[in-house]
Amino acid sequence: MGKHLSANRVKAPETLEKSVTRKILADKIQTGLQKKLMILEAGAGHGKTTAIREALNQLPADHWQWLTLNEDCNHLVVFWSYLIEALKKQLGSMREELMVYFQTSMNPENIEEFVSYLVNSLTLETSDHLVLDDFHTIQNKEVLRSFELFLEELPENLHVVITTRYQPDVYLTKFLLAEQLQYIREEDFLLSDDEGRSFIQQNSREKLSQETTRYLLETAKGWIGGLKLLIAIKKINQPQAQKISFENKILSDYLAKEILGDLSEEEQEFLVISGYFPFIYPNLSQQIFPTTDFSSMIESLQEKNLMITCIDNEEQRYTFHPILKEYLVKEFQSLPIQQRTAVKKQTASVFITDGYLDEGVALLFELGEYQPLMKLIVENEQSFRRIYYIEQIPKEVALTNIDFAFQKFVYYYSNLEYDNCYELIDELETKYPDQKEIRALSGIKLMLGSDYTTTSQTPNTIQEIEQLKLDDVSKALIFLKSAMILFFKENYQQAKQFIEASAKLNQKSKNNFLMYFNQTLLAQIYEETGELDKGLAILTKVHQKLDGMGFNSKMRENYQVSFYITITGIHLKQLNLDAAAETLKKANTNKHPHVRASYLYNLAELYYLSGDEEQGWKTFKEMEFGATGSYSNPFTQSGIMKYALKAGQLPGYYEENFIETFQQHPELHNMAYQLFYAMILLKRGDYQDCLQITDQILEKSRKQRIYSKIIEANLLKLSVLLKLKGNHSRQLLNIYYECLYYSSENQILNDFFLFRQEIEELIKRMKTEIEANLEPRERAFHHKIIDLCCTSSHSLLTEREIEILAEMAKGLTNKAIADKLFISVATVKTHILNIYRKLEVNSRVTAVDKAKQLQIL
Repeated sequence: MGKHLSANRVKAPETLEKSVTRKILADKIQTGLQKKLMILEAGAGHGKTTAIREALNQLPADHWQWLTLNEDCNHLVVFWSYLIEALKKQLGSMREELMVYFQTSMNPENIEEFVSYLVNSLTLETSDHLVLDDFHTIQNKEVLRSFELFLEELPENLHVVITTRYQPDVYLTKFLLAEQLQYIREEDFLLSDDEGRSFIQQNSREKLSQETTRYLLETAKGWIGGLKLLIAIKKINQPQAQKISFENKILSDYLAKEILGDLSEEEQEFLVISGYFPFIYPNLSQQIFPTTDFSSMIESLQEKNLMITCIDNEEQRYTFHPILKEYLVKEFQSLPIQQRTAVKKQTASVFITDGYLDEGVALLFELGEYQPLMKLIVENEQSFRRIYYIEQIPKEVALTNIDFAFQKFVYYYSNLEYDNCYELIDELETKYPDQKEIRALSGIKLMLGSDYTTTSQTPNTIQEIEQLKLDDVSKALIFLKSAMILFFKENYQQAKQFIEASAKLNQKSKNNFLMYFNQTLLAQIYEETGELDKGLAILTKVHQKLDGMGFNSKMRENYQVSFYITITGIHLKQLNLDAAAETLKKANTNKHPHVRASYLYNLAELYYLSGDEEQGWKTFKEMEFGATGSYSNPFTQSGIMKYALKAGQLPGYYEENFIETFQQHPELHNMAYQLFYAMILLKRGDYQDCLQITDQILEKSRKQRIYSKIIEANLLKLSVLLKLKGNHSRQLLNIYYECLYYSSENQILNDFFLFRQEIEELIKRMKTEIEANLEPRERAFHHKIIDLCCTSSHSLLTEREIEILAEMAKGLTNKAIADKLFISVATVKTHILNIYRKLEVNSRVTAVDKAKQLQIL
């Protein structure tokens, strides 16, 4: 399958055995081949294709490429896919990479970037020529504008030749002013009388009188197509019953009857039926006309000058001249509909079996035969035009083929058409409630930012997914969905296995959408396990590739926002607050409710970690008000509520609501939610139950190597032990050492800041014991923690107050300081008043001077 893919489009027709030399025209074409752009404009039957084809014979065979265009090329995907096929030799090793880029998404929004990528991928050591035949079939404005971009960036050694019936609607001034345009018009193709006589002598099947020759020349008026039609009339030597005219240069009904009337019924049937299709070749002829000898038929038609052209000698593929073909198509359309349908179905089947996939697909679309069409598209995932085919098939039709419906979902999802995603999922679940492939799809809404209850599901096993009767892209999607469920369940090691399985299945299709989400989910797993450096490395690599993934501007913006929010989480854990503020600013561009909620969630955490608890709570309330999907439930919100709880801001009804939800949905429990529940218990003085939960979490997180939860659970346990009576020094020391061990490698600081009061108390109690047995890495990190949590030990001022004082020393205004530190102006003013009070000053200047005296600055 696919061995002949696009072959008839990118293969030039064979040169004619009988052709007349048109020296003036040939010289103009040779001159044009030296220019950057040559246009051959003339109506049908003037020999444009023949003329340029003969001129190309003067060039090395590997120095020119051919592409015959058709009406289906009025779509960006189709047009550029064929152009890539035509230029595959010049693309060399870059072709595969360009294919991946192309197949991800092709639309008007990213076409400029794609064209630049294509042009920069071409390797042209010597002059090459690209011939675009039948350019007049291109009418679509988007395609024409994209081609203009290509001409604008045309490489130095690439020359373009266009054949067309009409002046192309593209900007040509640049080439005209640079004297790099050769425009050959219809009058240049007209035969002189001497050339006409030579043509008649070469092609006439009988000797014609001088009177008949003169009649032919006067009637054709230099139009070579007209001469071909006249010569095809068997009784051309006899007086014609009706005056023949070529006013519109088309094949009139009268002339057609004169030409075809003397053919046998077998010949007429062969012409009318085969003339409807792009080409005819031995096997297709054998299937449609089982009693007809193909070679004999072709030979007979050629002898009768029936305007048949060989487009491939090796495969013996033939087509008819456009003038005759237009008439034959009209005749085919007059056949009974049952006969037409039967022949089209049979031809489509033969095309597909013989590997002429595009031709077969076009006929299936024409017939509305969607079932075999969808099956074909699913089986041929490497087809360049797959995106186009998926787009063309209606959603209601896609529902009848589960495998194809998955492709439609991927198409919708990767193009951010979430409403269509929801609708398609709902309709599939309604239509196939018991189908295991659809049950496997259950929970996919989690990828759309909703239906958080999905996390209670037990995902399919790897073996179950592999056995589904779906293609690789669909299975890769289900693996990714299952990995997300496992992520929310905190089964991180298993989630990584599913991501690996998804990536493996995606190796063939190289779907950038799947690759992006696999990698970003893996980075989030590393963030949650505390392996921040690994997560940061993955995100950096993904971001570097993002611009080269072929996403349109809307998709790129969405994925950029996703990237910035994900990397903000890592910055926050490491308390790189300036970096977090910067990435969040870049993420504040998408107003989709789920994305907005995610942005506000991270912004609230940034405020809390910056010490601006007032603004943190306001931002949380804003997120809560507009939240959708997972951000509307108290489990997800607990990630911010823990800061409010520690700051004494959380109203009691929030606690009660969380406890109620927590107790009602044990199937949704994960360690993060359990830890918040334990924090509420600690606040309420239920120390034993709190310790029981932390010990359970520590056992699980140690076993699964979830370092971030080891740190958080230990710090919560430390908080409990500090409140209990008795001597717990050895236990406290071991807890703190374990926290240092797992946090120092990846510089995890956010949890220490959350429990900063407890850390300060611990260090006051056990400073000497703690520092007695620390390794160098842990010792350095311990001092960071002291700077963060024990502000009174080294300065009158807090770290935030010192930051603000440093900005005051630079002369920044309150607003400028607020913008830079990502806090409110009101908070800046509060900090400045505290600075004045602590330093016993009443102005900025004296505050800075006093700070320098005290060596704070």
